[in-house]
Amino acid sequence: MNWTEVSIYTTTNGIEIINGALLKLDINDAVIEDAGVFEDFLNSDTLNWDYYDEELAKMKNCESCIKVYLAGNDQGSLLLKEICKCIDDLKNENRDIDLGRLEIVTKSLDDEDWANNWKQYFKPFTVANKIVIKPTWEELNEFADGKIILEIDPGMSFGTGQHHTTRLCIEQIIKHLKEKTEVLDMGCGSGILSIASILLGAKNVTGIDIDENAVRIAMENAALNNIYEDRFVVYCGDVTVDGKLQDLIGYNKYDMIAVNIIAQIIMGMSFTFPKFLKKGGIVIASGIIKKYVDEVVDNFQKLGFEILEINDSEEWVCITARLK
Repeated sequence: MNWTEVSIYTTTNGIEIINGALLKLDINDAVIEDAGVFEDFLNSDTLNWDYYDEELAKMKNCESCIKVYLAGNDQGSLLLKEICKCIDDLKNENRDIDLGRLEIVTKSLDDEDWANNWKQYFKPFTVANKIVIKPTWEELNEFADGKIILEIDPGMSFGTGQHHTTRLCIEQIIKHLKEKTEVLDMGCGSGILSIASILLGAKNVTGIDIDENAVRIAMENAALNNIYEDRFVVYCGDVTVDGKLQDLIGYNKYDMIAVNIIAQIIMGMSFTFPKFLKKGGIVIASGIIKKYVDEVVDNFQKLGFEILEINDSEEWVCITARLK
């Protein structure tokens, strides 16, 4: 598989603006290189990163940049055109804000290039003292003793599970998952929430993602954990507009929905949640920035959900709600 690395050069002030624009294109995974962010990390008393590598020191003097990785197929090409248009619009709409040169630089990569660029930074880590998420190329270490082991090879642009949002989601899955639970993972990406659910005791899981590569990568990762199609299936498509896809997923079937995207997309697809859940079923929604919590809560309540928990980590929030 070939990939395109898309680097957008900007300023510290431009990072949030560009990242917000990318989120509107459903691009949730971006690499941020910014000297200001790095300085904040160095000066932090809580050092929230899972590890530190000397290579990161290069960020001290780097030009601010956001990088995203697109699949080398027609879908990736269309998305690149949308990114270019988006950046052109930002140039015209934000003349009073210093966004830097806003230059887009692309580079072709293959899977081997990607492995050399990022695998060295992905190390095993524990979630909720219950489950260890480890890349396939790393050996287990002492903190894995007695815990559930989840192996993953995420592939480019898909989550490793290290982000606060994924941790929050897995913590809630651990808390609320019961024997024979059937789970729907909406926006499954690398399949990490689906696989974690099955390893924690779910009866079976259905995954959905709009990215065609997610189906392949999620199933490959499931196989790494000895999970196959008798317990885990993945569909590709947009559940908000595709009636046939909704039929395949099945109605009033699931005890739990896990969705780890962003607030706007969660609310945009939320009308489907009551269709898929059993009465009393639970939705675990993560990827929500704090300032949108009230909107998501209001949205869920209007759909007939009662809020069970609201948990946060840094600026990210996970909402757990039950269908009345």
